[in-house]
Amino acid sequence: MDSLKNKLDKNIETFDDPIFHFRLKKVEIIKNHGVYDRMVNWVSGEFDLYLKDESDILKVYFPNGWFLIKSFNDENNKKVIEIKVEGKSRKGCQRMMNQLERIYNHVLL
Repeated sequence: MDSLKNKLDKNIETFDDPIFHFRLKKVEIIKNHGVYDRMVNWVSGEFDLYLKDESDILKVYFPNGWFLIKSFNDENNKKVIEIKVEGKSRKGCQRMMNQLERIYNHVLL
């Protein structure tokens, strides 16, 4: 039994390379807080089956990444919405950002 464990240990390599993440961020000034509320409500419904954290911001975890949507006042005291996507795949992050931008544009109408 010990010889089998030694053989298995010899065939296992450990890599300490950092995981490369891709980050996309969109920040835009909004006219009122209602746009942010509608955006969060729509996205929350759209990604209903995903793991979510809805405390102060909306953070949704998707396979190999996550995105968050938050609202805050900038240095000029204007309301700003921030959409940030982070993941292991550039294509996956871009696809998710495109989907969130489509929802955002729909909410603005």
